Amino acid sequence: MLAAVLCGPGRLELRDVPEPEPAAGEVLVHVRACGVCGSDLRYVRGENPWARHTLGVDRPNPPEMILGHEVSGEVDWGPPRGRERVAVLAFRTCGVCRPCRQGKAHLCADTEHLGHGAGWRDRPYNPGGMAERMPAWADRVYPLPEHISFEEATLLDGLGVAVHAVRRAGVRWGDRVAVWGCGPIGLLIVQTAQAFGAAGVVALDRQDAALGAARDLGATTVCDLRQMTPEDGAREVRRATDGDGADAVFDTTGALDVQRAALETVARGGTALLMAGAADGLEVPRSFHAAERTLTTSCNNTVREYQIGLELLAQRRVCVAPLISYRFPLAAVGEAFAAAAGKAESGALKVVVLP
Repeated sequence: MLAAVLCGPGRLELRDVPEPEPAAGEVLVHVRACGVCGSDLRYVRGENPWARHTLGVDRPNPPEMILGHEVSGEVDWGPPRGRERVAVLAFRTCGVCRPCRQGKAHLCADTEHLGHGAGWRDRPYNPGGMAERMPAWADRVYPLPEHISFEEATLLDGLGVAVHAVRRAGVRWGDRVAVWGCGPIGLLIVQTAQAFGAAGVVALDRQDAALGAARDLGATTVCDLRQMTPEDGAREVRRATDGDGADAVFDTTGALDVQRAALETVARGGTALLMAGAADGLEVPRSFHAAERTLTTSCNNTVREYQIGLELLAQRRVCVAPLISYRFPLAAVGEAFAAAAGKAESGALKVVVLP
């Protein structure tokens, strides 16, 4: 079968590889769509973002790694069930370590993760979704309603991340929210916060496609950071929240100047949540330490949060079709990565590969 294999930093190769043989408890997924995630771009650059954000360490990547963890496709269960459309939850945790026992399985160090540098040590290729077929755990594939396209289903992984972040920030009915950086994760947070009852969302970005999507998807205030400094953006957040600041402030950029400004916009008792971790050199201002403000991070999501995301998408309380900018066949995977990496030129939000 055809697969996109990461052979080292900067070396993503299209190869003919053996079709995987599912082990006990696994099924073979005929991949119909796979999203290109920001973490995929970082793997190509030589990083291991899963280890960095989940464990706080740097780990080398496996030598033969098929990328892609935002996956949908079909499973042939055989008679009488037949072939079924599915969304794939791309990770499984050990179930016995301390985080797993505490209900924090998304922090498990022994996670096996499709398309990531985690687990799968006993296979010639780390399996992933940028291939014509891939193995998946039978209890991690979910029936996909007919009204959700395969392409839309690739956003479910990011939607699970957004649900986890919104829950971690404690967004409640009537809260006011600010989202700095409106790529796919930021736009999913905008919508998830509204689904959880947020009364208003301020969205800030520098890209036309992101700003337009934020307006279309319900952000109550949209700020173009090309036309203002981050400090000006902070003033706009305070203006939109009657001077109080936002109850939940999300940063998806990882940029130092943005994070400094974002911390100045957190309301008393509010939470600042850094989706990409703290930027090097970030200092917490003295004023932030007053009035029970919280600074935290967010990584991954639980099985239940993935399911909540699927429910939100099935109910059309979250809309993901406007986020899909480009579609490429697997044979053009290099072009897909170029469009995703060069979003300033391509205007890409989400790029999808169609095996």
